[in-house]
Amino acid sequence: MRLKLLVQTQEFQNWPATKDRPASTVHSLVCVDMSQPADARMTESISYRLKDEEIPKHWDKSMDKIIEVNCRRIAHSKAGKASLIGEIVEMAPAAK
Repeated sequence: MRLKLLVQTQEFQNWPATKDRPASTVHSLVCVDMSQPADARMTESISYRLKDEEIPKHWDKSMDKIIEVNCRRIAHSKAGKASLIGEIVEMAPAAK
């Protein structure tokens, strides 16, 4: 599934190691769906989880820009927050 998203903010999270899991970090872009038609858009913000190789290219560089994402999976946190997992295939400035 291909989505067009406007990047609003970014989030960095890290978790310490536990006896069951190693330490981990996540870089996410918090976005608003800009897909067409407008009445088919998701109504709440959604996070796109950056892969390690995408962090240098998109972290601190994608704010207020439109990204197109090939979404492979939607993951949900224990709190029910959705995150897109896939790859960014295009980035463009937001139209004003």
